[in-house]
Amino acid sequence: MILQFHDASPLERAQGMWRFLQRRGYRALSLLTERTEAFWLGRSYFPLLLAILILALALDRQVAGAAVLLAAATWFAALCPDFLATVTPVMMAILLVCPEYRHLSVFFPCLPLLFSLLMAVAVHFAVWPVTLRLGRSARGLALVSAATLLSGCGAMSADDRGAPLTLYYTVSLGLGMLVLYAIFRSQMFRRHSYDVQERFARILLTVGLGMGAVVASICLRHLADFEALNGAVPEFKCRNFCATVLLTTMPSAFYLSRRSRWYLTAVGVMAAAMIFSGSRSALLFGAVVLALGCVYLVHFGVVSRKIMLAMLAVGCGVFLLFGLDGLKLLYNSRMESGHLIGSETNRWRMLAQSVKDFLRYPAFGMGLGNTTNRTIYAGVPGSMFFYHNMIAQIIGSMGLLGVAAYACLIRGRVNLLWRGRRDPFVAMLAISYLGMLLVSMTNPGEFCPFPNAAMMVMLFATAEDAVGDVAVPVARPRSRRGVRRLAYMLNVW
Repeated sequence: MILQFHDASPLERAQGMWRFLQRRGYRALSLLTERTEAFWLGRSYFPLLLAILILALALDRQVAGAAVLLAAATWFAALCPDFLATVTPVMMAILLVCPEYRHLSVFFPCLPLLFSLLMAVAVHFAVWPVTLRLGRSARGLALVSAATLLSGCGAMSADDRGAPLTLYYTVSLGLGMLVLYAIFRSQMFRRHSYDVQERFARILLTVGLGMGAVVASICLRHLADFEALNGAVPEFKCRNFCATVLLTTMPSAFYLSRRSRWYLTAVGVMAAAMIFSGSRSALLFGAVVLALGCVYLVHFGVVSRKIMLAMLAVGCGVFLLFGLDGLKLLYNSRMESGHLIGSETNRWRMLAQSVKDFLRYPAFGMGLGNTTNRTIYAGVPGSMFFYHNMIAQIIGSMGLLGVAAYACLIRGRVNLLWRGRRDPFVAMLAISYLGMLLVSMTNPGEFCPFPNAAMMVMLFATAEDAVGDVAVPVARPRSRRGVRRLAYMLNVW
């Protein structure tokens, strides 16, 4: 072999060296892929991501923390065969936006990492292609895509419809969610060596605990404001976003408590975060979610009925003795004439404005991203005008087409949950979805594309898989020769 190598021509030597480097490179990539997947399936995956978020909050380095988490998401997207591994770091990076809610521009340095993530996602589906499948939710999401893209026809100029803010909401809430659904619904058909339902519940739990850490960090930063308000919770700008995430992730702790009751401590953490978020929606709807959680625990045998009744009796007694005074103290700055929920002028004006906008443009509404009504409510920089009510948002922004689209979407989702109501996992998802619907009646809720609407899309993709709903294949993967060869060397085909 040595003589043959020396007798070879320079071109043959170069080709031999290239094949040698290719083999070494493929082996290295295969090893990285195996180690990355092992880490994703290991015990340290969720604690490490949560620790990164807590460390970023403790050091007041939200931008750096978001960059690290996006880099981790890029790594998982490029080197882990399971796309679900990418979800948690992306969600945790979004949570770090909360402390900088008034200054979102500080995250502009993370944009290159976002583009890198998108490229890694493209590489992922080139190396690990799946058959594209669509299930029950596809019809409703397709109609919503049409409603969002056509919203504002006749009400907004071509320049306004092409503005970056308008395009972000019209594309993300419609076509973007349809694409995300297709990806996750198709991923459900991959062979998994673990319990997908438990893994998804752990993702929700980690995100909920992460939001609890965010709320704790914000409160610690505003201790002076607590003192200035005599102990009352300051009016945090991100309070409703915090409430939305907490309401939709808390039910995961009830589901996981079937494996260990220690997970119920996470319920206490998230409940405390709801109280100190300063959101009245969190108080009102959090009580509903907690009550349904108690029913869940009894129904599925986690806690006996006698123990639950005793716990509720003790809890009600403590609340009557100390809770009412505590809530009055914490929410004193938000009360109107001694009432926690009063007649807020702006909120009623927004509801009335949605009716006016619907009557002016009944077919397609005023349009998502329309800035005409910002004199009523400005919101944070970079957000569209929200009516702060799901029904008002649909009729005011998208008109009759939006009503038909969301009616189809919600009806399909409710029917799906009803089919699987006896399954513990689907019951948990039903409580999460109810939390999202409730909070959407007083806040932007599901009209915030990421993470709120995206969480619901992933939730129902897993719900369809849990109930055994049919997913129709619509396209088979096609890849070029080089990609097929790389996939073969990585042992994925």
